[in-house]
Amino acid sequence: MKIVRDWLVTLIALVGLLLGILLLLSPIPVGLVVITASLAALLCVNHRSRHLLQMARSRWHKINRTVHKVEKILERRFRKLWTVISSTRPQNDDHSG
Repeated sequence: MKIVRDWLVTLIALVGLLLGILLLLSPIPVGLVVITASLAALLCVNHRSRHLLQMARSRWHKINRTVHKVEKILERRFRKLWTVISSTRPQNDDHSG
């Protein structure tokens, strides 16, 4: 049952990403909110997306610094999402970029 739920959340998140890209063309920045929520859902249920984020964080220090700032904000408010994002820290993470 968990596998079906994860696949369903992944499918909905991918559709949300496409919808968010289309909504970027609107005068109201709703697309950014939809894209952010979709990426958060993908990170929570999809191992491959966590791996891709970890690789991006280890390769590009600016992305790592930005995600680290987001981690600080999420730590108090969204514990599950913070746990998932903090698990993508690169091995040699020093936060100084």
